[in-house]
Amino acid sequence: MREKRICMIGAGSGFVITVATELAKSDPLADYTFVLMDTDAERLRAAEKVVGKIFREEKSGVELEATTSLEKALDGCRHVVAACEQNRWPFWVKDIEIPEKHGVYQLMGENGGPGGIIHAMRNISMFKNILSNMEEYCPDAWLMNFTNPMSFLCTYFKNYSNIKALGFCHQVHGSLGVIAEQLGMEPGELEVISGGVNHLNWLIDIRRRGTGKSMMDEFRKMVLESKYWREKAEKIPSQVFTLEVFKTFGTYPIGYDDHILEYMPFFYEKEEWERLNFAATTPQWRKLAEKAGSHSLNIVAQTLHGRQVESPPFPKDPNHPYYAEKPCRVIEALETNTPTYLDAINIVNHGCISNLPEDAIVDIPALVVGGQVRGIHVGELPLGPMEICRRQITLHEMIAQATHEGDESLVIQALCLDPYVRSITQARAIWADYKKAYRDYLPTFNK
Repeated sequence: MREKRICMIGAGSGFVITVATELAKSDPLADYTFVLMDTDAERLRAAEKVVGKIFREEKSGVELEATTSLEKALDGCRHVVAACEQNRWPFWVKDIEIPEKHGVYQLMGENGGPGGIIHAMRNISMFKNILSNMEEYCPDAWLMNFTNPMSFLCTYFKNYSNIKALGFCHQVHGSLGVIAEQLGMEPGELEVISGGVNHLNWLIDIRRRGTGKSMMDEFRKMVLESKYWREKAEKIPSQVFTLEVFKTFGTYPIGYDDHILEYMPFFYEKEEWERLNFAATTPQWRKLAEKAGSHSLNIVAQTLHGRQVESPPFPKDPNHPYYAEKPCRVIEALETNTPTYLDAINIVNHGCISNLPEDAIVDIPALVVGGQVRGIHVGELPLGPMEICRRQITLHEMIAQATHEGDESLVIQALCLDPYVRSITQARAIWADYKKAYRDYLPTFNK
């Protein structure tokens, strides 16, 4: 068995393709073993075939293993990539429908709102076992997390584990690549400084690659004039509400409507949704919720059988190197001590955003150097964006503690403070229904 091992938990996820592709092309990591782990044997077999094919085509020296045993997968690993969920689509629909019974209407519900809170509680409970096994089998390994809700989970890792953890998300570089294409540029041509909480980064500065001059005024003008921000188009993530926030707060929220609005109760009124072509759940969501598999397994299976999935107009080339997720690039930097810049990663603030809490998990640019991932100073956020982020950071801390301790009172407090919930009556009713629906996934509340 090779000494150097990278494990991926949730190998049946669609993320396995991008991680394996990056790993196969990495010369510094060619003497590693890539260990695929998933509790679903069928998904694991599909992932093993896909990854094996990628490694053969790239003539990679990386060895491949696969197991359903978490302990076996983690044993001796130096790096652990996590992209794992439980019953993702059925639970996602339920996360949205339960608050609706009590008059709380949310879109997306993945990272913010009551849906984000219960999603966090289930996944924190799931990660308790992963973290305890890492502490036993690979205590010095880095945990590279892709699982949402990112900020909640990274807050839990920070407060209740000694494992070194990083939170990866393609929101900043992924959406900026698409934005560049929509504005007539190449992906990667726009370089940004931004800061905030995951899925809600605020633009501090933007420049064209290779120039020393800010293009904030030019960017504002281009966005205000572009059709992609003024109207919804099929198969293109909406930025209509993004433009509304930009105009109102004077600071651009990086990403798309579906994520930024999770933190903003001033989203359009419920009766406006249909006219504006927004819906809490779509027929596609419900179809996925009814299937035995998930979208991730479908992606793996379709790739395996060479089927083409219909692509949106942006990104024009999803395989463009700019859009890579980059965990292996970070592993390379940590292993070889090669300084490497990241435009956004989820780590502890340490004063990088000066008007957010020192110990908060924030999404900021960073430099991998000296065996650490070190945040880069961003400065102050404007008051409005700062307050939206600060409020979410408080909820992250409360829910991490509540789930760890099984404190129902703290859950209800957090729901009361969530901007989408209007009354203590709603908070209590939503929690009662969530607890009943997810009893088997919230073990600390079953004492």
